[in-house]
Amino acid sequence: MAHSYQEEAPPASLADHVQCVWRYTAGHDLTPQRIPPDGRAELILHRGTPYEEWRDGAWHAQPRVLFAGQLTRPLLLRAPGPVDVVGVRFKPAGAWAFLGETLASATDRRLALVDAPSDEAALFAYVAQHIASHPDLRDEAVERAVEVILAGGGDNLDALCATSGLTPRNLQRRFSTVVGVSPRMLKSLVRFRRVFDALQGTTLSTWSAAAQAAGYFDHPQMARDFQRFVGCSASEFVANGAGLATSLAELDLVVNIQGSDDEDR
Repeated sequence: MAHSYQEEAPPASLADHVQCVWRYTAGHDLTPQRIPPDGRAELILHRGTPYEEWRDGAWHAQPRVLFAGQLTRPLLLRAPGPVDVVGVRFKPAGAWAFLGETLASATDRRLALVDAPSDEAALFAYVAQHIASHPDLRDEAVERAVEVILAGGGDNLDALCATSGLTPRNLQRRFSTVVGVSPRMLKSLVRFRRVFDALQGTTLSTWSAAAQAAGYFDHPQMARDFQRFVGCSASEFVANGAGLATSLAELDLVVNIQGSDDEDR
């Protein structure tokens, strides 16, 4: 089924808080899509038929415009009709000023934004207005710690405390407020995302090689994160076919990677 995924840099006015803007279009497809976490919150505008998400034993239509907090557990979506989505992907510490409240309140939740416009151009102005209304909601200490984690560091909490100038207790508390997850969880999410980054434009031929390139100690450690974050094995995730999930993971093309089912457990 034809589909399209594109990313672009955010408007200059949003660059301090927003990682990118993405767009995705596709047809009707009731195949469940397992959405992988990437350590970032998003603002989602459904210009087509809203996705449905699996929750509490049933499928529920998403709001037309929503704020999607950090993901730390599996999220299943399906397309009951043609979809046309615009996503504003925030930086890990960038959504706090937009939401105006602790990011932990939105973790693993999708919040309806009933006052948000349904026009894409107006949506960017809406984001900028919300950020401008909370000028004090930035935390340079947490932002420094986040940059260390994004660069591949952050294995040691004491090192993050030294970078940020915060005590372990304050670092944990302020990460919960600003990022929505703990430093350790963000480190796990960033490492998990690197599995997909490692597969782009490489000649990796096994999941074990991808795990090593992403910074995992071994393949079983990566396999546990696939079950933890998307609820299936790595091979099952790719075998599910092209769609929103693989597009968001930038695995839109078929990945020629080998591995038995036993390796993925």
